[in-house]
Amino acid sequence: MSVIAIAVAAESGVPIFSRKRGNNDNIQFSTIASLHGINMFTKCHNLSLLNTKVDNGTILWKEYCKSITLIGIATGGLECDLELLLSCIYDSLVFFIGKKELENLKNIDQIKRDLRQCYPIIDYLLESLDPNSLPRSTIVLDSIQSILCPQAQQLQQVLDNYAQTVTGRWACLSIHGHLVATSSDFCELDAREARLLLLLAAAQDGVPLRDTLVYLPLMSPNVAFRAVTCKLLADVYVLVICGATPPLSQIDEIVLQCWEGYAQIIKEAKLVYPRNFPMSVSFDPALIGVLLININKRRCVFSRHLHGSNQKSRVMSGVHRIDILRTFFITTARDLAPELKVEGDNKDILDGTVSETYWCSEYHKCHAQRSGNYLCCALYAPTVPNHTMRLLTNQILQDISTNKEIFW
Repeated sequence: MSVIAIAVAAESGVPIFSRKRGNNDNIQFSTIASLHGINMFTKCHNLSLLNTKVDNGTILWKEYCKSITLIGIATGGLECDLELLLSCIYDSLVFFIGKKELENLKNIDQIKRDLRQCYPIIDYLLESLDPNSLPRSTIVLDSIQSILCPQAQQLQQVLDNYAQTVTGRWACLSIHGHLVATSSDFCELDAREARLLLLLAAAQDGVPLRDTLVYLPLMSPNVAFRAVTCKLLADVYVLVICGATPPLSQIDEIVLQCWEGYAQIIKEAKLVYPRNFPMSVSFDPALIGVLLININKRRCVFSRHLHGSNQKSRVMSGVHRIDILRTFFITTARDLAPELKVEGDNKDILDGTVSETYWCSEYHKCHAQRSGNYLCCALYAPTVPNHTMRLLTNQILQDISTNKEIFW
């Protein structure tokens, strides 16, 4: 199981970077040149090379801005979301150096140096596809992995006050790389931009305070914003977009003023992880994994710790549960929400009358149901009858919709 992402200049074929995750050897220059040559050969004949199958995997080519080609190589089951991965990687390139720089590529050596700051986020994206890379693994690559905690609404008020104090906007709080609370105006951002900001906070590596110039791929691809990230507690970060002022030294003082009195609330919110759902939401013992998606907000909540940390599943490992739910969602359940259709996906779109689907196997069962703005994918033990699955999934959706402790 491995995934490799390569960037080359579209015209010259000069390698810009190569990143990998898994047990593959490093890609040699001659191999990169061959992969680019295949793509150039098809372009010379007015053809578009989309992808090709290799032993136990896929190679995919995707050109952006007519200046940069991303090549993805995935094996061992990771190829199902490869095109989406390349799209996320391109967004991260724009996020750090801007679209205009990518379009020009006048000085490739300088571009190579500038793009080194992208590596932590690119590596994070690659690792997130590997179910073995807990806790970084994710299921929905284009959604914002979140935690639903009772403290979210109160934390939103603190975020609004903090953003106003630093004369900024678009603030968010993350715990263990999961979105917990946002400022009131955070919904103005596209989900792709919001996810990049969350990844920026997750890639801080313990730095207590840092500011970074970032470009928002959709809202402002050519004009940079200042993103200030601050570590509040272990694995807890707050990020805000603000102007050139105030300086970092003053922001450090503002953080203390705004957040010092809310340390206990943040600690209580941390306790929700890794269950990721408030304790007021109960789950039947037959349920061994759940993925909940808020379709409009592009936020998802995944949990494999539904019944307390001391109760271990005898059915399958946590890694296996992540892998099954991801495959079920990408290949089947995503069709229940046409709004989540991935660009370039040629699968037929359901007409909206289908609201549920399921898988059954000797070792597990999966059931997905859509209700309004929510899509729930549930993983069950193989002994659970089909009609019981439907009842339990429907009950989860009802509980989520009516629970007053849940605030997105």
